[in-house]
Amino acid sequence: MERMFPVAYATVFFWGIAVLIGFVGLGRMAARAIGEEAAEKAGWGLHAVWGMAVFMFAGGLLALFGACGEMAITLLICAGIGMIIWTAVRAGWPSRAGIAALPWAFWPACAVALFLYAGGLCWQANVNAADDFAAYYEFCEKLLSTGSFPEPFSWRRLASLGGHTLLQSTMLAHGSWAHAQSFEVALCPVILLGLIAGFRRGAILQRPIGLFLALAAITTPILRVNTASHFTGIVLFVGLFSTLDLIATTAAGRRRLFAVAGLVAAGMCVLRAQNVPAAGGALGLFWLLLWLKERTVPRAAIAEAACWGATMLAGLLPWMIMSWISNGTPLFPLLQGGNNLAFNPQIIQGSLHVRLQPAVQAALHPAILPLLLCLLAAPNWKRGLAAQVTAIAAVLASLALAYTVSMAPDAATIPRYIQPLLLSAALAALMTAAVSPRGRLAAYALGAILVATTLPERSIHLAQYFATLGQSGAINMPLRSQTVKDYKAAQELVPKGKRILVCSDFPFLFDHERNPVWTIDLPNACSPRPGLPFQKPAQETQRYLRSLGIDYVIFVDPAQSLVLYNRKVWQDHAAGEVLLWKVQAPFYLDFFDTMERLATIEPIAGKSGALTVMQLTTGETP
Repeated sequence: MERMFPVAYATVFFWGIAVLIGFVGLGRMAARAIGEEAAEKAGWGLHAVWGMAVFMFAGGLLALFGACGEMAITLLICAGIGMIIWTAVRAGWPSRAGIAALPWAFWPACAVALFLYAGGLCWQANVNAADDFAAYYEFCEKLLSTGSFPEPFSWRRLASLGGHTLLQSTMLAHGSWAHAQSFEVALCPVILLGLIAGFRRGAILQRPIGLFLALAAITTPILRVNTASHFTGIVLFVGLFSTLDLIATTAAGRRRLFAVAGLVAAGMCVLRAQNVPAAGGALGLFWLLLWLKERTVPRAAIAEAACWGATMLAGLLPWMIMSWISNGTPLFPLLQGGNNLAFNPQIIQGSLHVRLQPAVQAALHPAILPLLLCLLAAPNWKRGLAAQVTAIAAVLASLALAYTVSMAPDAATIPRYIQPLLLSAALAALMTAAVSPRGRLAAYALGAILVATTLPERSIHLAQYFATLGQSGAINMPLRSQTVKDYKAAQELVPKGKRILVCSDFPFLFDHERNPVWTIDLPNACSPRPGLPFQKPAQETQRYLRSLGIDYVIFVDPAQSLVLYNRKVWQDHAAGEVLLWKVQAPFYLDFFDTMERLATIEPIAGKSGALTVMQLTTGETP
């Protein structure tokens, strides 16, 4: 709960630098396991990505056993910092020749990255009450407080393996809610800068094209509506591409590099569901084409496949087991779990023309079309196998998303899902083209198109970073001190240790150490089998909840809810024109009615502000 109160800006500033150094250190542990040649060719940016992958694997293992809290996160970061200190002591002081060889002409990109880091620490531009307050922040609070975050009634938990929650919590471990997006918005641009600078041992830094591409990449405005993973996906996908490119250009330690690539792909997959086909497709296709190109003996190729397949599965497995425990599926939406299919139907009605229309609209989006142009027009990237497979996997995954996501509430839904994939592929293409004289001019031209077509958005984007500088204590949320007191008072009406089902605007305000809390973020969207009763007598809901060991329910008054649990909002949606919300409205309204009917027949422990605390009596279980 301390995360609700501001901490010193300097503390978060230096903690973020410690996190970055810790990731580089964890990545160097992986690099040392690969071998000296591969380790030397990978710059600090790629080491940071490898460290992210190692951290997410270790964090997943700890969370599986309920041990990934604040202390565990801090210790993992400290382990990486210790590795950096150890390697620095062994290497000794840098020589004058080494200092002179540093790419000093790259300082403008470093200055911009520092500006983005400093401003992004307090980023609040895209906080979403319906997504972040009701779910994503609560996941972080629960992970940091209890070491894991099972949420069987949460649709958003079902749809996320949880890797992004872990990365968010990395900064929140020593920050306030004002810094909830700092990993995504502040740290990721710095890591991306390192990836570009270190590509092929700094090959593109030798000319101004490297500086230009770096500035264009880190200042790209990302389409966002909430705090979900976007830039983290870009960093890991570009990191996967760089690892694959390293495999294609390195003779020694190739099997171990494949193993690291599998771990990076796993880290990318646990961020968001749409990353699974992109990461798995890029890695699998690269292995297959490399085998066909080099005509290696089958035994060697199979050994390489075993390396990346085993580490990718190992990286995914803890998160898949947690998802199974939480929501009854190891990999949603490939395998259905506790979700209500009627709540979020994915069937697109109509002819092939109608089904492809969302894909065409997404391709023409101003943030997407220039990226596709880069993939089509950049000449020399086709000579780089890693760039080829990254582009193919990104495009195919984007097409699949555009084809399957139906009834989107707004036209920007598909573009914001696919922008990270296509931007990563475009960067891979431009970076590969920029290392050759023939491709350099095309990289300049296509990079200029990317910048020119998004110039107004870039200006606004950078202005938002500038506006957040110095706002270390600002929490841009509709919260008052009285709201915090109301939530604390409501929870104190429940005996310590009793399980609570919560449907409220700010579930992250509850003390998850005092009581086991389950959050119902989208009513009737997700629940353990046989499922939350719908349009049934209130007594059936009471028996169902008691059968799951739920002792109390805390729910917000539908007439006073901020937005997501507001009855008037969903009555308007029921009569509105947005098909998805029209389908979902009856489920929300039924849940509101059921809670109110239950409140007339079950004991009310009390009320606190807009919250009602209701005890579920021991009834006959089904």
